[in-house]
Amino acid sequence: MAGPGFWGLPAGPILLLLLPQALPEGPLVFVAVVFRHGDRAPLASYPTDPHKEAITVLWPRGLGQLTGEGVRQQLELGRFLRNRYEAFLSPEYRREEVYVRSTDFDRTLESAQANLAGLFPEAAPGRPEAAWRPIPVHTVPVTEDKLLRFPTRSCPRYHELLREATEAAEYQTALEGWTDFLTHLENYTGLSLVGEPLRRAWKVLDTLMCQQAHGLPLPSWASPNVLRTLAQISALDIGAHVGPPRAAEKAQLTGGILLEAILANFSRVQRLGLPLKMVMYSAHDSTLLALQGALGLYDGHTPPYAACLGFEFRRHLGDPDEDAGNVTISLFYRNDSSGLPLPLNLPGCPGSCPLGRFRQLTAPARPPAHGVPCHGSREPATPAATVVPLLAGAVAVLAGLSMGLGLLAWRPGCLRAWGGPV
Repeated sequence: MAGPGFWGLPAGPILLLLLPQALPEGPLVFVAVVFRHGDRAPLASYPTDPHKEAITVLWPRGLGQLTGEGVRQQLELGRFLRNRYEAFLSPEYRREEVYVRSTDFDRTLESAQANLAGLFPEAAPGRPEAAWRPIPVHTVPVTEDKLLRFPTRSCPRYHELLREATEAAEYQTALEGWTDFLTHLENYTGLSLVGEPLRRAWKVLDTLMCQQAHGLPLPSWASPNVLRTLAQISALDIGAHVGPPRAAEKAQLTGGILLEAILANFSRVQRLGLPLKMVMYSAHDSTLLALQGALGLYDGHTPPYAACLGFEFRRHLGDPDEDAGNVTISLFYRNDSSGLPLPLNLPGCPGSCPLGRFRQLTAPARPPAHGVPCHGSREPATPAATVVPLLAGAVAVLAGLSMGLGLLAWRPGCLRAWGGPV
Protein backbone atom coordinates (compact mmCIF):
# COMPACT_ATOMS: atom_id res chain seq x y z
CA MET A 1 0.00 0.00 0.00
CA ALA A 2 1.30 3.41 -0.86
CA GLY A 3 1.18 6.35 1.49
CA PRO A 4 2.66 7.16 4.89
CA GLY A 5 4.19 4.33 6.85
CA PHE A 6 2.61 3.04 10.02
CA TRP A 7 5.02 4.98 12.20
CA GLY A 8 5.60 8.01 9.99
CA LEU A 9 8.07 6.12 7.78
CA PRO A 10 7.87 5.79 3.99
CA ALA A 11 5.79 2.82 2.92
CA GLY A 12 5.40 1.04 -0.36
CA PRO A 13 5.02 -2.42 -1.87
CA ILE A 14 6.65 -5.08 0.22
CA LEU A 15 8.96 -6.05 -2.64
CA LEU A 16 10.72 -2.69 -2.28
CA LEU A 17 11.74 -3.77 1.20
CA LEU A 18 13.18 -7.11 0.12
CA LEU A 19 16.92 -6.75 -0.26
CA PRO A 20 19.38 -9.62 -0.70
CA GLN A 21 21.16 -10.27 2.55
CA ALA A 22 23.05 -13.02 4.28
CA LEU A 23 21.86 -14.44 7.55
CA PRO A 24 23.28 -12.32 10.37
CA GLU A 25 26.35 -13.48 12.22
CA GLY A 26 26.06 -15.06 15.62
CA PRO A 27 24.31 -18.22 16.79
CA LEU A 28 20.61 -18.75 16.29
CA VAL A 29 18.87 -18.90 19.68
CA PHE A 30 15.13 -18.84 18.95
CA VAL A 31 12.76 -19.12 15.99
CA ALA A 32 9.07 -18.40 15.56
CA VAL A 33 7.26 -19.23 12.32
CA VAL A 34 3.69 -18.38 11.36
CA PHE A 35 2.30 -20.13 8.30
CA ARG A 36 -0.95 -20.34 6.39
CA HIS A 37 -2.58 -23.72 5.92
CA GLY A 38 -2.18 -25.52 2.60
CA ASP A 39 -4.48 -25.68 -0.41
CA ARG A 40 -8.13 -26.18 0.52
CA ALA A 41 -11.54 -26.59 -1.03
CA PRO A 42 -13.64 -23.44 -1.48
CA LEU A 43 -15.29 -22.12 1.66
CA ALA A 44 -18.65 -21.71 -0.06
CA SER A 45 -20.53 -21.78 -3.34
CA TYR A 46 -22.90 -19.22 -4.88
CA PRO A 47 -26.44 -19.65 -6.28
CA THR A 48 -25.49 -19.90 -9.97
CA ASP A 49 -22.27 -21.89 -9.45
CA PRO A 50 -22.21 -24.48 -12.27
CA HIS A 51 -20.33 -26.89 -10.00
CA LYS A 52 -22.52 -26.64 -6.91
CA GLU A 53 -24.39 -29.88 -7.59
CA ALA A 54 -21.09 -31.77 -7.69
CA ILE A 55 -19.63 -30.42 -4.45
CA THR A 56 -19.60 -33.78 -2.71
CA VAL A 57 -17.80 -35.34 -5.67
CA LEU A 58 -15.35 -32.50 -6.26
CA TRP A 59 -14.61 -31.96 -2.58
CA PRO A 60 -15.28 -35.31 -0.88
CA ARG A 61 -13.91 -34.13 2.46
CA GLY A 62 -16.14 -31.05 2.41
CA LEU A 63 -15.92 -27.33 1.73
CA GLY A 64 -13.02 -25.56 3.40
CA GLN A 65 -11.08 -28.79 3.97
CA LEU A 66 -7.42 -29.40 3.21
CA THR A 67 -6.76 -31.07 -0.14
CA GLY A 68 -4.07 -33.53 -1.17
CA GLU A 69 -2.21 -30.63 -2.74
CA GLY A 70 -2.42 -28.79 0.59
CA VAL A 71 -0.82 -31.75 2.34
CA ARG A 72 1.98 -31.78 -0.23
CA GLN A 73 2.58 -28.04 0.22
CA GLN A 74 2.95 -28.42 3.96
CA LEU A 75 5.21 -31.45 3.67
CA GLU A 76 7.42 -29.36 1.41
CA LEU A 77 7.38 -26.44 3.86
CA GLY A 78 8.37 -28.78 6.69
CA ARG A 79 11.29 -30.08 4.62
CA PHE A 80 12.37 -26.52 3.93
CA LEU A 81 12.35 -25.81 7.69
CA ARG A 82 14.34 -29.00 8.35
CA ASN A 83 16.95 -27.94 5.81
CA ARG A 84 17.12 -24.38 7.17
CA TYR A 85 17.40 -25.44 10.83
CA GLU A 86 19.28 -28.72 10.44
CA ALA A 87 22.06 -27.52 12.72
CA PHE A 88 19.71 -25.80 15.17
CA LEU A 89 17.06 -28.41 15.94
CA SER A 90 17.67 -31.93 17.16
CA PRO A 91 17.46 -34.61 14.44
CA GLU A 92 14.29 -35.96 16.02
CA TYR A 93 11.39 -34.18 17.71
CA ARG A 94 12.02 -33.18 21.32
CA ARG A 95 9.03 -31.76 23.11
CA GLU A 96 11.18 -29.40 25.17
CA GLU A 97 12.54 -27.81 21.97
CA VAL A 98 9.50 -27.32 19.74
CA TYR A 99 5.97 -26.18 20.49
CA VAL A 100 3.22 -26.16 17.85
CA ARG A 101 0.00 -24.18 18.12
CA SER A 102 -2.86 -24.22 15.60
CA THR A 103 -6.26 -22.66 15.29
CA ASP A 104 -9.05 -25.16 15.88
CA PHE A 105 -9.90 -25.79 12.23
CA ASP A 106 -9.41 -29.08 10.42
CA ARG A 107 -7.32 -27.49 7.67
CA THR A 108 -4.87 -25.81 10.06
CA LEU A 109 -4.57 -28.83 12.35
CA GLU A 110 -3.93 -31.11 9.37
CA SER A 111 -1.50 -28.58 7.90
CA ALA A 112 0.48 -28.56 11.12
CA GLN A 113 0.66 -32.34 11.13
CA ALA A 114 1.77 -32.46 7.50
CA ASN A 115 4.38 -29.76 8.14
CA LEU A 116 5.77 -31.72 11.08
CA ALA A 117 5.93 -34.83 8.92
CA GLY A 118 8.30 -32.92 6.66
CA LEU A 119 10.27 -31.41 9.55
CA PHE A 120 10.86 -34.55 11.61
CA PRO A 121 11.69 -37.92 10.04
CA GLU A 122 9.86 -40.00 12.65
CA ALA A 123 6.58 -38.32 11.68
CA ALA A 124 7.11 -38.72 7.93
CA PRO A 125 4.64 -40.65 5.77
CA GLY A 126 5.75 -44.09 4.73
CA ARG A 127 7.63 -44.85 7.93
CA PRO A 128 7.32 -48.39 9.23
CA GLU A 129 4.49 -48.65 11.71
CA ALA A 130 6.81 -49.36 14.62
CA ALA A 131 8.97 -46.32 13.80
CA TRP A 132 6.20 -43.80 13.10
CA ARG A 133 5.63 -41.27 15.88
CA PRO A 134 2.92 -38.60 15.67
CA ILE A 135 3.83 -35.16 17.03
CA PRO A 136 1.38 -33.19 19.21
CA VAL A 137 -0.28 -30.02 17.94
CA HIS A 138 -1.91 -27.77 20.54
CA THR A 139 -5.06 -25.73 20.07
CA VAL A 140 -7.90 -24.06 21.92
CA PRO A 141 -11.59 -23.86 21.01
CA VAL A 142 -12.38 -21.37 18.27
CA THR A 143 -14.37 -19.17 20.63
CA GLU A 144 -11.42 -18.97 23.05
CA ASP A 145 -8.62 -18.31 20.56
CA LYS A 146 -7.33 -14.82 21.35
CA LEU A 147 -3.98 -15.30 19.63
CA LEU A 148 -4.38 -16.45 16.02
CA ARG A 149 -7.88 -15.40 14.90
CA PHE A 150 -8.20 -11.84 13.68
CA PRO A 151 -9.69 -9.30 13.87
CA THR A 152 -12.47 -8.56 16.32
CA ARG A 153 -15.94 -9.90 16.90
CA SER A 154 -17.27 -7.89 19.84
CA CYS A 155 -14.82 -5.02 20.12
CA PRO A 156 -16.61 -1.71 19.59
CA ARG A 157 -13.34 0.23 19.38
CA TYR A 158 -12.08 -1.90 16.51
CA HIS A 159 -15.33 -1.40 14.63
CA GLU A 160 -15.03 2.34 15.17
CA LEU A 161 -11.57 2.22 13.60
CA LEU A 162 -12.81 0.11 10.71
CA ARG A 163 -15.74 2.45 10.12
CA GLU A 164 -13.35 5.38 10.01
CA ALA A 165 -11.38 3.61 7.27
CA THR A 166 -14.43 2.63 5.20
CA GLU A 167 -15.92 6.11 5.43
CA ALA A 168 -12.72 7.76 4.19
CA ALA A 169 -12.96 9.54 0.84
CA GLU A 170 -10.38 7.30 -0.84
CA TYR A 171 -12.24 4.14 0.16
CA GLN A 172 -15.63 5.51 -0.87
CA THR A 173 -14.32 6.71 -4.23
CA ALA A 174 -12.90 3.27 -5.00
CA LEU A 175 -16.11 1.59 -3.90
CA GLU A 176 -18.26 3.86 -6.06
CA GLY A 177 -16.07 3.04 -9.03
CA TRP A 178 -16.95 -0.62 -8.61
CA THR A 179 -20.71 -0.21 -8.20
CA ASP A 180 -21.51 -1.09 -11.82
CA PHE A 181 -19.13 -4.03 -11.69
CA LEU A 182 -20.77 -5.40 -8.53
CA THR A 183 -24.22 -4.87 -10.02
CA HIS A 184 -23.30 -6.98 -13.05
CA LEU A 185 -21.74 -9.57 -10.77
CA GLU A 186 -25.02 -9.82 -8.85
CA ASN A 187 -26.76 -10.82 -12.06
CA TYR A 188 -24.15 -13.47 -12.79
CA THR A 189 -23.87 -14.98 -9.31
CA GLY A 190 -27.34 -14.57 -7.84
CA LEU A 191 -25.81 -12.89 -4.78
CA SER A 192 -26.58 -9.47 -3.34
CA LEU A 193 -23.27 -7.60 -3.47
CA VAL A 194 -23.92 -3.85 -3.77
CA GLY A 195 -24.06 -2.30 -0.32
CA GLU A 196 -22.98 -5.56 1.30
CA PRO A 197 -19.67 -6.21 3.09
CA LEU A 198 -16.92 -6.61 0.51
CA ARG A 199 -16.08 -10.02 1.95
CA ARG A 200 -19.11 -11.37 0.11
CA ALA A 201 -17.47 -10.44 -3.20
CA TRP A 202 -14.23 -11.97 -1.95
CA LYS A 203 -16.00 -15.29 -1.38
CA VAL A 204 -16.98 -15.34 -5.04
CA LEU A 205 -13.32 -14.81 -5.94
CA ASP A 206 -12.24 -17.55 -3.53
CA THR A 207 -14.66 -20.05 -5.05
CA LEU A 208 -13.54 -19.23 -8.59
CA MET A 209 -9.85 -19.35 -7.73
CA CYS A 210 -10.17 -22.69 -5.93
CA GLN A 211 -12.06 -24.17 -8.86
CA GLN A 212 -9.55 -22.82 -11.36
CA ALA A 213 -6.62 -24.18 -9.35
CA HIS A 214 -8.16 -27.64 -9.51
CA GLY A 215 -8.76 -27.56 -13.25
CA LEU A 216 -12.48 -26.87 -13.23
CA PRO A 217 -13.89 -24.72 -16.04
CA LEU A 218 -15.10 -21.30 -14.94
CA PRO A 219 -18.31 -19.69 -16.18
CA SER A 220 -17.86 -17.48 -19.25
CA TRP A 221 -18.35 -14.27 -17.26
CA ALA A 222 -15.42 -15.09 -14.94
CA SER A 223 -12.78 -13.54 -17.21
CA PRO A 224 -9.23 -12.72 -16.10
CA ASN A 225 -10.32 -9.07 -15.86
CA VAL A 226 -13.18 -10.00 -13.52
CA LEU A 227 -10.80 -11.99 -11.33
CA ARG A 228 -8.35 -9.09 -11.22
CA THR A 229 -11.09 -6.66 -10.26
CA LEU A 230 -12.32 -8.96 -7.50
CA ALA A 231 -8.74 -9.17 -6.21
CA GLN A 232 -8.56 -5.35 -6.14
CA ILE A 233 -11.82 -5.22 -4.20
CA SER A 234 -10.46 -7.76 -1.72
CA ALA A 235 -7.27 -5.71 -1.29
CA LEU A 236 -9.36 -2.61 -0.52
CA ASP A 237 -11.23 -4.53 2.18
CA ILE A 238 -8.06 -5.94 3.72
CA GLY A 239 -6.39 -2.54 3.63
CA ALA A 240 -9.25 -1.08 5.65
CA HIS A 241 -8.69 -3.75 8.29
CA VAL A 242 -4.90 -3.53 8.62
CA GLY A 243 -3.84 -0.25 7.01
CA PRO A 244 -4.28 3.48 7.59
CA PRO A 245 -5.89 5.37 9.15
CA ARG A 246 -4.85 4.44 12.69
CA ALA A 247 -3.12 1.28 11.53
CA ALA A 248 -1.09 0.96 14.72
CA GLU A 249 -4.17 1.09 16.92
CA LYS A 250 -5.85 -1.55 14.78
CA ALA A 251 -2.74 -3.69 15.10
CA GLN A 252 -2.90 -3.48 18.89
CA LEU A 253 -6.22 -5.31 18.65
CA THR A 254 -5.08 -7.84 16.03
CA GLY A 255 -1.63 -8.75 14.73
CA GLY A 256 0.19 -6.79 17.42
CA ILE A 257 -1.05 -9.33 19.95
CA LEU A 258 0.70 -12.19 18.14
CA LEU A 259 3.80 -10.05 17.63
CA GLU A 260 3.89 -9.28 21.35
CA ALA A 261 3.52 -12.98 22.11
CA ILE A 262 6.52 -13.87 19.92
CA LEU A 263 8.71 -11.27 21.62
CA ALA A 264 7.46 -12.19 25.10
CA ASN A 265 8.08 -15.89 24.51
CA PHE A 266 11.66 -15.23 23.45
CA SER A 267 12.37 -13.00 26.45
CA ARG A 268 10.87 -15.48 28.89
CA VAL A 269 12.74 -18.42 27.39
CA GLN A 270 16.03 -16.53 27.60
CA ARG A 271 15.42 -15.16 31.08
CA LEU A 272 14.50 -18.56 32.53
CA GLY A 273 17.08 -20.51 30.54
CA LEU A 274 14.43 -22.76 28.98
CA PRO A 275 15.35 -25.25 26.23
CA LEU A 276 12.57 -24.16 23.88
CA LYS A 277 14.00 -23.35 20.43
CA MET A 278 11.05 -23.00 18.08
CA VAL A 279 7.40 -22.03 18.22
CA MET A 280 5.25 -22.82 15.20
CA TYR A 281 1.83 -21.30 14.52
CA SER A 282 -0.47 -22.93 11.96
CA ALA A 283 -3.12 -20.40 11.01
CA HIS A 284 -4.76 -18.46 8.17
CA ASP A 285 -4.08 -15.76 5.63
CA SER A 286 -5.95 -13.36 7.91
CA THR A 287 -3.42 -14.15 10.66
CA LEU A 288 -0.49 -13.38 8.38
CA LEU A 289 -2.17 -10.24 7.05
CA ALA A 290 -2.73 -8.93 10.56
CA LEU A 291 0.88 -9.71 11.48
CA GLN A 292 2.14 -8.01 8.31
CA GLY A 293 0.02 -5.00 9.24
CA ALA A 294 1.56 -4.87 12.71
CA LEU A 295 5.03 -4.97 11.15
CA GLY A 296 4.20 -2.29 8.59
CA LEU A 297 4.77 -4.79 5.77
CA TYR A 298 1.34 -5.31 4.23
CA ASP A 299 1.67 -4.75 0.47
CA GLY A 300 -1.86 -5.38 -0.80
CA HIS A 301 -1.29 -9.05 -1.64
CA THR A 302 -2.92 -11.99 0.13
CA PRO A 303 -0.50 -14.65 1.41
CA PRO A 304 -0.75 -17.80 -0.72
CA TYR A 305 -1.30 -21.27 0.69
CA ALA A 306 1.58 -22.45 2.91
CA ALA A 307 3.09 -18.93 3.04
CA CYS A 308 5.43 -18.68 6.02
CA LEU A 309 6.63 -15.62 7.95
CA GLY A 310 9.64 -16.34 10.14
CA PHE A 311 11.35 -14.56 13.03
CA GLU A 312 14.95 -15.57 13.71
CA PHE A 313 16.62 -14.40 16.92
CA ARG A 314 20.43 -14.42 16.91
CA ARG A 315 22.91 -13.56 19.60
CA HIS A 316 26.13 -11.75 18.82
CA LEU A 317 29.04 -13.24 20.69
CA GLY A 318 30.62 -11.57 23.69
CA ASP A 319 27.63 -10.38 25.73
CA PRO A 320 25.21 -12.75 27.47
CA ASP A 321 22.67 -10.05 28.28
CA GLU A 322 19.93 -9.92 25.63
CA ASP A 323 18.86 -6.51 26.85
CA ALA A 324 22.34 -5.11 26.15
CA GLY A 325 21.60 -5.00 22.46
CA ASN A 326 23.49 -8.09 21.32
CA VAL A 327 20.38 -9.92 20.04
CA THR A 328 19.11 -9.27 16.52
CA ILE A 329 15.90 -10.28 14.77
CA SER A 330 15.81 -11.26 11.12
CA LEU A 331 12.55 -11.68 9.22
CA PHE A 332 11.92 -13.88 6.21
CA TYR A 333 8.85 -14.50 4.09
CA ARG A 334 8.45 -17.67 2.06
CA ASN A 335 5.60 -17.33 -0.41
CA ASP A 336 6.95 -19.45 -3.27
CA SER A 337 8.23 -22.97 -2.81
CA SER A 338 10.23 -22.76 -6.05
CA GLY A 339 12.53 -20.02 -4.78
CA LEU A 340 14.50 -18.91 -1.77
CA PRO A 341 12.68 -17.17 1.09
CA LEU A 342 12.62 -13.40 0.90
CA PRO A 343 14.46 -11.49 3.63
CA LEU A 344 12.26 -8.71 5.00
CA ASN A 345 13.34 -5.38 6.40
CA LEU A 346 11.31 -3.84 9.19
CA PRO A 347 10.64 -0.22 8.14
CA GLY A 348 13.25 1.93 9.83
CA CYS A 349 15.65 -0.96 10.49
CA PRO A 350 17.24 -2.49 7.38
CA GLY A 351 18.88 -5.87 7.66
CA SER A 352 18.94 -7.82 10.89
CA CYS A 353 17.44 -5.51 13.49
CA PRO A 354 18.76 -5.14 17.07
CA LEU A 355 16.15 -6.41 19.47
CA GLY A 356 15.88 -3.10 21.31
CA ARG A 357 15.35 -1.19 18.08
CA PHE A 358 12.82 -3.79 16.91
CA ARG A 359 10.86 -3.39 20.12
CA GLN A 360 11.00 0.39 19.85
CA LEU A 361 9.76 0.48 16.24
CA THR A 362 6.93 -2.00 16.82
CA ALA A 363 5.83 -0.65 20.21
CA PRO A 364 2.98 1.49 18.75
CA ALA A 365 1.49 -1.62 17.13
CA ARG A 366 1.79 -3.91 20.16
CA PRO A 367 -0.63 -3.87 23.10
CA PRO A 368 0.57 -1.71 26.01
CA ALA A 369 1.35 -3.42 29.28
CA HIS A 370 -2.04 -2.54 30.76
CA GLY A 371 -3.85 -4.02 27.75
CA VAL A 372 -5.86 -2.34 25.02
CA PRO A 373 -9.51 -1.57 25.76
CA CYS A 374 -11.99 -2.83 23.20
CA HIS A 375 -14.67 -0.48 24.47
CA GLY A 376 -15.80 2.25 22.12
CA SER A 377 -15.14 5.92 22.67
CA ARG A 378 -18.62 6.35 24.14
CA GLU A 379 -18.70 3.20 26.24
CA PRO A 380 -17.27 2.35 29.66
CA ALA A 381 -14.02 0.46 29.86
CA THR A 382 -14.08 -3.30 30.00
CA PRO A 383 -12.85 -5.12 33.13
CA ALA A 384 -9.18 -5.47 33.90
CA ALA A 385 -7.25 -7.65 31.49
CA THR A 386 -6.83 -11.36 32.06
CA VAL A 387 -3.99 -13.42 30.71
CA VAL A 388 -3.72 -16.04 28.02
CA PRO A 389 -1.00 -18.67 28.56
CA LEU A 390 0.51 -19.06 25.10
CA LEU A 391 2.61 -22.09 25.77
CA ALA A 392 1.54 -23.33 29.20
CA GLY A 393 2.18 -27.04 29.56
CA ALA A 394 4.24 -27.21 26.38
CA VAL A 395 7.01 -29.32 27.82
CA ALA A 396 7.50 -31.36 30.96
CA VAL A 397 10.38 -29.24 32.18
CA LEU A 398 8.06 -26.24 32.04
CA ALA A 399 5.11 -27.87 33.75
CA GLY A 400 5.67 -25.97 36.96
CA LEU A 401 5.85 -22.62 35.19
CA SER A 402 2.14 -22.00 34.99
CA MET A 403 2.77 -18.34 34.26
CA GLY A 404 5.65 -19.01 31.88
CA LEU A 405 6.39 -18.70 28.21
CA GLY A 406 4.96 -15.38 27.31
CA LEU A 407 1.69 -14.70 29.04
CA LEU A 408 -0.20 -12.05 27.16
CA ALA A 409 -2.72 -9.41 28.17
CA TRP A 410 -5.98 -9.29 26.26
CA ARG A 411 -9.49 -7.97 26.59
CA PRO A 412 -12.42 -10.39 26.55
CA GLY A 413 -14.14 -10.98 23.24
CA CYS A 414 -11.73 -8.97 21.13
CA LEU A 415 -10.59 -11.15 18.26
CA ARG A 416 -11.64 -13.15 15.25
CA ALA A 417 -10.84 -13.33 11.56
CA TRP A 418 -12.62 -10.78 9.41
CA GLY A 419 -15.65 -12.75 8.39
CA GLY A 420 -13.99 -15.99 9.41
CA PRO A 421 -10.54 -17.55 8.90
CA VAL A 422 -9.62 -18.53 5.38
